[in-house]
Amino acid sequence: LISALTSLKAERERNAELEETVAIQSQQIAELKPKASYYDLVLNNKDLVSISVIAKDYGWSAQRMNEYLHKKGVQYKRQKIWLLYQRYAEKGYTSTKTHSYLGSDGDVHISVSTCWTQKGRLFIYDLLKSDGILPMIERRFAEEA
Repeated sequence: LISALTSLKAERERNAELEETVAIQSQQIAELKPKASYYDLVLNNKDLVSISVIAKDYGWSAQRMNEYLHKKGVQYKRQKIWLLYQRYAEKGYTSTKTHSYLGSDGDVHISVSTCWTQKGRLFIYDLLKSDGILPMIERRFAEEA
């Protein structure tokens, strides 16, 4: 009888430990799910994206996002285009797009804009997350959890 009760007690302790482990893992999964969802959305898209698109992920304007990146020492504005500071310039975060358009003066003009690669988009994600700023999709997941 003593042996049976000792075995039962040990079994209950193992069950309690397993339940605690499952609870911890469930919480970790819930915490990682939004990040995984965001990464999936981003990594499945191979196109360049404008800062406006990235900013909208956060409910921000392009101007606000550009100002944030400038204050963080990521980019600076030269004439009408945002450029990355040298320490970020060769990491594959951005690419420029050039397009021509017909101006009101009847001449063809060229416009250059900085667009972000998916690697750059993830860089921005990590930068904002380090400041506690999450994209709206993650905020929704966090609210549901």
